[in-house]
Amino acid sequence: MLRSLIGNALRTGAVALRSPVVSGPLQKCAFSSLQVNTGCNTVFPKLTLPTISGNVLQQPLPLQAQQSRSVTKFSLNKGKRKSVKAVIKRFRRLDWGAWIRTYTGRQKKLFSKSPERRRRLRQHVFTNSTQSWLLDKMVTSYWRRPKNWVDDIYAPYHKRDEFFATKSKPFKV
Repeated sequence: MLRSLIGNALRTGAVALRSPVVSGPLQKCAFSSLQVNTGCNTVFPKLTLPTISGNVLQQPLPLQAQQSRSVTKFSLNKGKRKSVKAVIKRFRRLDWGAWIRTYTGRQKKLFSKSPERRRRLRQHVFTNSTQSWLLDKMVTSYWRRPKNWVDDIYAPYHKRDEFFATKSKPFKV
């Protein structure tokens, strides 16, 4: 971001670059176009920012921060993949491969929501195929396997007999 800011300032002519200050026996050192503070006598030369006039700083900068829920490909101890904990907390995988979740904000400011909206917020939502595929990649094979929980509230949803691929009983003609 700093590089693009400096590049834009150079194109508009709003930056005044100072010449590098090099002193001592190593005057032949050459660095980048930014100013070098102390010259070549240090191991890592300090680069100072160029002076920028006010018109560049007054423009609002676009926000470039994006969420990142990346998978750890190799752990430091054993070298195995790691699951994303946010997926395990917020989603539940059904035996037939779909992921289910609750509505977001279902417990926030319930006093200001209508009864119909509160009823809808108590329901659950299936993810679509793209989201299910992404969530499958974000967890390890342990979380993709069917689980047998005691008093599972999702037990009726683990079967999907209306489709041929997930039918548990043989098809009768």
